[in-house]
Amino acid sequence: MFEELQDRIAEKKVLLLGVGNRLRGDDGVGSYLIKRLQKKINIPLIDAGDVPENFISQIESSAADFVLIVDAADFGAGPGEIALVELSDLKKMGVSTRSANLPLLFNIIPKNKRPDALLVAIQPAASSGVGLSDVVRESLDGLESLFVRLFKR
Repeated sequence: MFEELQDRIAEKKVLLLGVGNRLRGDDGVGSYLIKRLQKKINIPLIDAGDVPENFISQIESSAADFVLIVDAADFGAGPGEIALVELSDLKKMGVSTRSANLPLLFNIIPKNKRPDALLVAIQPAASSGVGLSDVVRESLDGLESLFVRLFKR
């Protein structure tokens, strides 16, 4: 995954958008990742919580060429598995959770200002309770290491 992401973001101004509700178990993984990466990497970070639509103007004004969105998504894999998903493929995959609305969110941004975007989807194990399941926490640890390698200060 490191090489694929590295190739996709080469020479681009990247923004990392974490999405998720920490009060809903593994759903909070994107938000937790942003918190962990504060002061560790040199790209803009946005913790959008469970309302990414409230951050459209920040995404637009960031002048990012590329947005990496990290969110829990049920894409039929084993708990903790990670997939890189094109926003245009979300409906075809039958992905559930708010990730399915991300293409609509980005279509609100005018074409001349709209960055490319890629979903880094993590298959949740638990969608209730506070905190992450062990398997998703392990995936989060791996993503944190990956992003630190890609965007080290």
